[in-house]
Amino acid sequence: VRGDLMGMNMNFEQVTPTIVLDIRSKMQDFNPAQKAVANYILNNFYDMEGMPIRDLAVESEVSEATVSRFVKAMGYENYRAFQLEVTKSKAERRKGSLKGYAEVTEEDNAPGICRKIFESNIQALQDTLTVIDYDALERAADLIARARRLCIFAQGRSKVTANSIRLRLHRLGIEGTLYTDPHEQAIASSLMGPEDVAVGISTFGRSRSILVSIRRAAARGSSIIGVTSYQNTPLEKEADILLRTVNNDEADFGSEPSCASVTQMVMLDCLYMLVAKRMEGKAEERFKITRDAIQQEKE
Repeated sequence: VRGDLMGMNMNFEQVTPTIVLDIRSKMQDFNPAQKAVANYILNNFYDMEGMPIRDLAVESEVSEATVSRFVKAMGYENYRAFQLEVTKSKAERRKGSLKGYAEVTEEDNAPGICRKIFESNIQALQDTLTVIDYDALERAADLIARARRLCIFAQGRSKVTANSIRLRLHRLGIEGTLYTDPHEQAIASSLMGPEDVAVGISTFGRSRSILVSIRRAAARGSSIIGVTSYQNTPLEKEADILLRTVNNDEADFGSEPSCASVTQMVMLDCLYMLVAKRMEGKAEERFKITRDAIQQEKE
């Protein structure tokens, strides 16, 4: 099995077309009919070039009017403009699945499952590199480096991402407190002030307790950093700085693939290093102190 995995051919020199990333990031905003159009496009994108609107409507089992509303919701003036973008994406094409974990079937054995999951995560990382807002990362690093107090709000699977950045910053001597219980989040956010920074982490950008907490912190004058994997979310509207990654699986896929968590943790590692740069010599000194302490804990 190991040899099979080591020898598998993963070619990620080209990224997923931007139009596909946009559809995925907006999937949760579509109504059921528009989702039908979106799912057909995601599953058949490389056969979409030149397809008449009538054919897309028939294949998606919706009306032509629904297809028109879909392309406008995607930001295109009309279906012709949408098709021009599909044609333009030809240069970005790569063969393979656009569905990530959803491509795993009951017939797959261990090597097959591992290949698909590894490919999905690697592709998500490559795609995220094309959408990262570097200016936002720099501004977020500035805020964290000078914050009096750092509060991190997360729940569910996002707790893994949140704890990762908390531990990273802890090695720099920056005390960030992670709150995952709604009551604790309410208390913490109500005591924040203008010199504090709140980080809200939510894959879909819609977690109620996270949104309530950062709104409360913002009302107290705190700066807000949002971390999500989708566009046009409530979290995006509330954040002063938004850090967005790519999640290359459909929003309603039930197995909760790790792509979103992986891309968010890697992006926040970049944020961590930017904060370390701002600390200059202090960062290196604290790395050494904490490394020595950790070594003492090993047998």
